[in-house]
Amino acid sequence: MKRWISMAALVALGCSSPSTNARRLVLRSATGLQTTTAREDRSRCDATRPGRSSSEYDTNSDGMPDVRKVFQTVGEASDVHSVLVCREVDLNHDGSKDVFRFYNDEGRTLREEEDRDFDGRIDVITYFEGGDVVRREFDTNTDGMVDMRLYFRDHRAFRAERELQADSSPDFHADYWEFYDTHGNVVRIGWDYDHDGRADRWDRIDRLAPQRPQASAQQPPAPTPAPAPGTTAAPTTPAAPTTPSAAQ
Repeated sequence: MKRWISMAALVALGCSSPSTNARRLVLRSATGLQTTTAREDRSRCDATRPGRSSSEYDTNSDGMPDVRKVFQTVGEASDVHSVLVCREVDLNHDGSKDVFRFYNDEGRTLREEEDRDFDGRIDVITYFEGGDVVRREFDTNTDGMVDMRLYFRDHRAFRAERELQADSSPDFHADYWEFYDTHGNVVRIGWDYDHDGRADRWDRIDRLAPQRPQASAQQPPAPTPAPAPGTTAAPTTPAAPTTPSAAQ
């Protein structure tokens, strides 16, 4: 079983001068994914604040901007420079922003919000530490609330938490867990039946469905049975020649 991961498409940036079509890029709604941190991060996209400036880009040459960047002026005297603090992207060119990435004053990524199904609501939020992804939160049932968290370590997902039993609380309460090996395969599963926040049952996948070992390429062929008394052994068909590999 592979982890449920879906990577966003990378956008190549092309340049375009600012135009009167700036209002065409409309903010997506975050609904239940709204947090204090989210509000602080989104404020980095406000180009009207002191020391801020913005630029827009038309990457598909349709005459409308689909990428917007906001810069913050930092430093003093000869060290004054601009740092990217927000990037907003309209991936499907429908006039609404679909991806928001927020940066700190050193230019390191803080968080990224995505509307992957283009329904007008944020459904994936990615958190970064030191420039690396450490956690992703998902709204998989489009109710505006987080129902899955995916944790990363050493640039790979190693654990997932899910809220399978829906409730009216906006808080995330995990009742199902998955742990992954280095290849992304599920190796352990846990269930919380009484909703106390702790797993009541753990299963290891390698014990439930052990993998059959693959036959070794060097394993000798099975011996040919001896002919019955009074009969002559059938001639042996020679093996087909081995095709040299491309490396030879």
